[in-house]
Formats: sequence, structure tokens, C-alpha cells
Amino acid sequence: MTSHKDRICNTVDSKFTTKGLEPNSLTTTELAAQTFASFFPYSWNFIYAKNIDRTSKPEWKTETRYPITGRRLYDYWADNETLIGVRFDNQTEYALIDIDRGSPYHPSNNHEKFKTVLQALEDIGLVRPLIVQSSHSEGLHIYYPLWQEVPSFGIACAIKASLQKNNCEIAAGVIETFPNTKKYDSEYNGHRLPLQTGSYQLDNDLQIVGRDLNQFVETWLTVQEHQDIDLLKQAIAEATANYQPPKDNRKPIKWREDLEKQIEAGWTGQGQSNQLLYLMGKYARVFLGCEEDKAIAEYITKTAKAASGFLKYCGDIKRLEQKAKDIAKWCMKHHFPWGSKKEEQTNDESEDIENKKAQKQAERLERIRTTVNELNKTGEMPETIRGMAQAIAKTAKVSVETLYENKQLWHPEFTESRNSPNANNPASSPIAIPLLIEQAETQTERTVTEKALYKALGCSETPLRGQELPKFADVDFQAPTHSSNSSQKTSDPMWIETHGRLSPPKTESSKRAISQNPSPKTANADCLRPYEPPKSEPISAIGSRIGYLKALLETPILRRSKSASEIASLQAELERLERDRQTNSSP
Repeated sequence: MTSHKDRICNTVDSKFTTKGLEPNSLTTTELAAQTFASFFPYSWNFIYAKNIDRTSKPEWKTETRYPITGRRLYDYWADNETLIGVRFDNQTEYALIDIDRGSPYHPSNNHEKFKTVLQALEDIGLVRPLIVQSSHSEGLHIYYPLWQEVPSFGIACAIKASLQKNNCEIAAGVIETFPNTKKYDSEYNGHRLPLQTGSYQLDNDLQIVGRDLNQFVETWLTVQEHQDIDLLKQAIAEATANYQPPKDNRKPIKWREDLEKQIEAGWTGQGQSNQLLYLMGKYARVFLGCEEDKAIAEYITKTAKAASGFLKYCGDIKRLEQKAKDIAKWCMKHHFPWGSKKEEQTNDESEDIENKKAQKQAERLERIRTTVNELNKTGEMPETIRGMAQAIAKTAKVSVETLYENKQLWHPEFTESRNSPNANNPASSPIAIPLLIEQAETQTERTVTEKALYKALGCSETPLRGQELPKFADVDFQAPTHSSNSSQKTSDPMWIETHGRLSPPKTESSKRAISQNPSPKTANADCLRPYEPPKSEPISAIGSRIGYLKALLETPILRRSKSASEIASLQAELERLERDRQTNSSP
């Protein structure tokens, strides 16, 4: 059996120097000091304070300029005029619970609650504590030494989860845990080292044992062997998987203040009713926590009537109650009280999400454009529509649905008319594809929320657009009437897609023949005629790229998704391509 003294001798801390002494000549105290310093290996951002007197609280400071060595740590610890403390690294071999003297969990105040804390920690494998009086204030530091390293954040999550499961309050002055559950880019909280001025080791009955360093080190090494590491690791895995970081309350506070300011300002002009009534409903649902649409509708009605400019500018005074009910139903479906399981998004978060969606959509459209150019250039573009769609989708890594939503980028129905020399179409210019890309990207700015809201509000007023009806407003379907003009076709060439093939434009004679009920044999033969690629020259790659870059740089929502360096690079590329095109076109 290895003695505690041998184990102390075998504990080496390379940062702890013994001022040139040979290891064999070290005294027991020096070996204990070296081992003691090795218990707290994280040397960065240590904390320190002047030890003034027992009545005043220490003014802790953090040293961020340099790390502390093991020897220096021990020297500060042994100095009666200085208090020293440490933080945690990513891995740790101990945990610590801090219970202040005034806490309801302190044994002097409620011994049963104190036992509840110890039992909660025993449930996750922390079986044997090493209890220390932290200072003259008579608070408790409960150490749990471990014989194996564990993740610091993991054990912090496990301790927090177990304490909360046993209804123990974790807060400053009540129960504090070390390491703590921290944000990713921050340091763990620091704690003072044990056995400094006013600190004593306690026995199991919470009686003072003393301040002997050798005894403390031996107790530490003995206690760590009794911890159930396997149970602790299991608790760490479960707690880490279920950990929910605390929400940043600054964003909802700002959002609430913005809503209150807009509601307080009231009506300042025509066409604001829908927007203001909706803000009132959203405020009632999210921040007042209304659980019924009736309560939301009542709040909207009362708040609107009391708002500034209601009688002068509101165009929905007569149907206010009905509109309030419609908005209330919509808010109940799409918004949730803040802090509930359904998370709300602030305006900033929603805008970030929309920008990311627009950026991804722009990247998809650019991949489609590049793929179409490459397949046409190499002659690998299939002749059938289905083959085209499959080849482009596979190469561009987009879905077929995305392709058919953006047919203007690849479908012959659009590319044929664009490349036709007689087509009087603005899309025949090199900037046509980028403009179509811009149109598709603009479409992504219309959110489902906005569409659903307009449906709920009706068409009397449209927020942000005055009296103009939204483009996506529902219109009643009207059945076509049979008139003499119903058989007339548009003069534009029409393409009929059948069985994955594309039939060419039909002549007037063929149109008349079809209108006079042609035979199925003739019609099918005409529809199954193979597609013939256009004879005209395609748009040059340089012109297409120039058009795309212009559209990208001139579209605000796309510019916001690029960094300043990326925008500068794209601008330089655009200028270079325009110079090259001028050079190539000059005689």
C-alpha cells in the first residue's frame, strides 16, 4: 500500500520550483506545498486581494497580464497580507460548492436543507466532501476532489441540474457552484484558495480541525478515491445534452420598448391602422401574456381608442371590434408569451434570418446560372426538359422544385425568347439573367408572417404600403365566359410541354386546325416533335457575369450579406470584366 507521503512525493507540478533544492532533500512541508499547488493547475487570470481585516469584504482583482507559477501561488497563499484565488481550465479534478453564512442552506440556519445539498451531489457520484470554512464570515466551501479529470463545463451542468432537481436555489449569496455554467467566450468564476486567513478545515460534524497543510493534502488525496467517477460521467453526459443556456434579456427588453414607443405615438397619418392594431395585439400576446384571443381583442380595442390620432386618421372605426378579433386570432396562432416553450424572435433576429435566407437563395441561383453555362458550353445539356432539370439539379446541387421556381434561368421557354434576334424583349441584354435573379431574390423578402397577416386584416388598409393592395392579396376566381374572343390566342409564341419534350411554336394554320378539334393522332405527333436547340448565339459568359455582378452589388439585401472585403473584390472583378469586354469589342 502506498502511503500518503509517497503519493505526495509522486505528485509533480512542473510550474512549482523549489529554489534549487534537490527533491530528496525536500521536507514534508515543502512536498505538501508542491502537491497543494498542483491541485489548482490553471495559472491564467488568477484573482487576488489585500487582506485588510475580517470586517470588510475583499476587493478582488484579476491579473490578466501573465500566469502565476506554482511557487508564486504558494508564496501568495502563505502571505497573511494577501488573499489569492484561481479559476478553472477546460478540464478539472475538483468541484466546489460555496454556501454563505446567511444562506438558508447553511447548516447553522437549516441543517435539513444543508443535507439536501449534500444528497443532491451524492446522487451524481460526488460522495465524499472536504468541507472548509471559507473565511472569517463563516461561510462554507465544500470541495469534491476527483481522481480523474472531467470536463469543467460538464460537471458544472451536472451539479446545477442535480441541485435544481432537488429544488435548491443557485444564486449569489445562496449557493454558488465552481466551476459555473458560463458563456463560451468567458472565463470561469474564480474562488479563493482554502486555509488562508480565517479559513479552517472542518470535520464531518463541521467542527474546526485546523489549518495544517499536510493534513489538508492527505485528506484531499483520501477523499478523491471515494468519488464515483462512472456515475459522475453519466450525469455529465445527461446534463450537458439537456443544458439550456440562459436567454439574453437585452433583446426582448429593447423590442418591448420599441413596441411601447410605437403604440404610444399612435396615428400620425392615413393608412396606419393595420400596422398599429397588429403591434397592439402582438404586445398583448408576447409581453402581457394574454392566453385568449378575447383578451387580446379587448386590449386592442381599448388601447386603439385611447391612442393619439385615432379619431382623425383611423379608417376602421366602425369595424374596429371585428378587426381586433381577427388580429387577436392571428396573434394567438403566430405569437407566444415571452419565456414560454415557443420562442419569440425579436425584429433584429428576424432580419438576420431573412438576410441569411436571401443569401442562400442568391447562392443557389448563381450555381444554377453557372451550371447552365457550363453544360451549354460543353454540349452536355440534354435535349428533353426532364433531362435538363435532372442534369442541372445534380450538378448545381439544388432541388428540381427550386429549378422550376426559377425557370427563367434555364428553361428553353425563356432562354429561346431571350436569344432570339427578333425578340423585342429587354431580357435579351446580358443583364437579363441577373435581373431575373434579383426578382427571385426579392420574392424571398416576402415572409409567411406578412402574408398571413394581410389575410387576417383584409384589404381595407395595408401597413407600410398605404392604400395599395399587396401583390399576394387573395382575389376571387372568376370562371371564363364563352365569348367570341375566347378562342383568340396571344401573339407570343406558346410552348407546350408534353411527355418531357418541348414542341416548337405552331403556325397559324396549325392553331386553326387544333381549334377545330384535330384528330388525336395529329395532335400527339405535333406535341411529341423533338425539341430543336436555338440556332442563335448564346449570351457571352463575360456579359452574363457582368450582369450578375451588377445585380448583386446594386441589391441592398445582397450587399448586406457580403463583407466589405468581398464587396471590394466583386467591384474590382466587375471593373476588370468591363474593361476586357470593351477591349474585345473595339475594332
